[in-house]
Amino acid sequence: MDISLQLYSIKEEAAERFEQALELTEKAGYQGVEFAGYFGKTSEQMKALLNQHHLKPVSTHVGLQRLQEGLDEELEYAKQLGYNLIICPYSSCETKGQTLEDAKFLETCAQKAAKKGIIIGYHNHAHEFKQFDGKYALDILLEAAPTVKFEPDLYWIALGEADPVQYIAPLAKAGRICAIHAKELAKTGRDNVYIGQGKIDFLAIAKMCPPSVYPWILEQEEFTSDHYDGIAQSRQGLQRIFERL
Repeated sequence: MDISLQLYSIKEEAAERFEQALELTEKAGYQGVEFAGYFGKTSEQMKALLNQHHLKPVSTHVGLQRLQEGLDEELEYAKQLGYNLIICPYSSCETKGQTLEDAKFLETCAQKAAKKGIIIGYHNHAHEFKQFDGKYALDILLEAAPTVKFEPDLYWIALGEADPVQYIAPLAKAGRICAIHAKELAKTGRDNVYIGQGKIDFLAIAKMCPPSVYPWILEQEEFTSDHYDGIAQSRQGLQRIFERL
């Protein structure tokens, strides 16, 4: 069962020497990557580097402004590398009107991307769990953009004081999930700890969204050891959970 790494986890290494980031990813046992920028690499250069390190591209995070200015280029880059997921990682959701505006734009992107066999998804943080008229901003966004899929970030759902299992269940049943962002929340407080050391019920989520069907993408934002050891520990923790399926 493949586990991919969101390269934002090791953004310092990626920015300083991108190939070193891929070396760390491969050494830590990952099979794939989710991009958080391409660091000036053409699709041909990126493909060669990934092949060299036995990694496959599964998705990319692309902000709203970039989608507005360069959707066609992002679609072509994805096509050249062979992945079919482009994830918008953020909407401010400041007001209900602004949330609906962003949803309308993302729906337009998703319909255009679908013609090329590519899925547009949305990745949450905690602030989308504010409510407008008794409804989560995230629900308003997803309902207003029916073609857009959802990449749930488990840490941020839990930090937003929603239950990840209960929140994801109806969306999985409705076919809205495109990938899982695996990130662990400490048993107390808000620290991002290594997977298996916190409170999130990864096993229940993996039963709903099995890694044999859905891409599972690990992200680590806080480290108590060096970056290599941290991403390796979290991957091992998630692998142990998968072995219980």
